[in-house]
Amino acid sequence: MQYVIMPNHIHFILKIGAGVSGTSRAPSPTNEIVPQYVSMLKRFINKDIGFNIFQRSYYDHIIRNQKEYIAISKYIHNNPIKWDVDEYNPRKENNKAEVLGLE
Repeated sequence: MQYVIMPNHIHFILKIGAGVSGTSRAPSPTNEIVPQYVSMLKRFINKDIGFNIFQRSYYDHIIRNQKEYIAISKYIHNNPIKWDVDEYNPRKENNKAEVLGLE
C-alpha cells in the first residue's frame, strides 16, 4: 500500500480487489465504495481525536494501468520533499522565498 501522512493532509492508494466472480469492483461514477471508505476513515479519526480534521472534498482517481500506478506512487513518495512549497502548507509564502533563495 502506498501512502503518506502530511502535516495537514494525506495521500494514499486504495486497492479494491476483484469479486468472487472475478469481475472488477473498481468504483464507477455511481459506485459508493470510495466515499464509504472515506466516511469510515473520517468517523474513526474524528472520534479518536475529538474533532473534525477533514476538508469537505477530496480528489480520487481510478488507476487503470501500471504506468499510472508508477506515476501516482512517485507523486505520493515525493510529496513530503515538496512540503516547503506545498499549497496546503500554512507557511508557504515564507518557505517559497527561502526555497528560491530570496531570503
